[in-house]
Amino acid sequence: MAMIENGVGGGDLLKINSLYEAHTFSITEAESLYAAGQGDAYNLNTGDITSLTAGDATLMYFKNDEDEDYIVNAIAVGLRGFTGLSDKATITVSSNPDGGDLISDATAISMNANRNFGSSKSLKTTTLLYKGKAAGTVTGGSDVLQFYQGEGRLYATIDLIIPRGSSLAIRVTSDATAGTCYAAIVGHLHTAR
Repeated sequence: MAMIENGVGGGDLLKINSLYEAHTFSITEAESLYAAGQGDAYNLNTGDITSLTAGDATLMYFKNDEDEDYIVNAIAVGLRGFTGLSDKATITVSSNPDGGDLISDATAISMNANRNFGSSKSLKTTTLLYKGKAAGTVTGGSDVLQFYQGEGRLYATIDLIIPRGSSLAIRVTSDATAGTCYAAIVGHLHTAR
C-alpha cells in the first residue's frame, strides 16, 4: 500500500493529517456569478407589451444561435392593469416552437443587456429575441412549464438549458379584458473553465 506523505512546509506540497485527509481551502462561486464576471450573463426583457384588449398575448421568443448553451436561471413575467381578471392568468413556456406571428411578424425585444456593466460583449445578431403582442400566436414545440399569476410579478427560478438551435416562447392566457405585461429571461452562456 502506497503511503500518502504529509508535505507541510514544502511550499507546493499538500498537508495530510493522521487520518490521511487532505487539508484544502476553497472558495465556491456560482456558475452564474462567474459568467457575469466574464461578461457572459444577460437580462433579456421585452419591455411593456401594451394595449391588450383581451388577456391573451404572446410575450417572448428566444432562439439560441450562440456557440455555447444558454442557461436560463429565471423567467420573470409582470402583469398590470388586467381588468376583468376573475382568476389567475396562466403563463406557459414552450420548448422549440417554430411558427406563429410571434416569429413571422417579429419585433425585437426592448432590453438585451449584459449584466456586467463593464463588459462590451453581446449576444450574436443571429440569436433571435422577439417581443410578443396582444392576441399573438406561437405554434409548434411542446409546453414544458406552467405558472399561475395574478396582478404583479412572477419570478420563477428554474434552470433550463437552451442548446444552439433550440428555442423557447412565453405566452399568457386569461379572461382579462385589458392589460399590460412584460417577460424577461435572466441567464448566462455556459462557458467551460
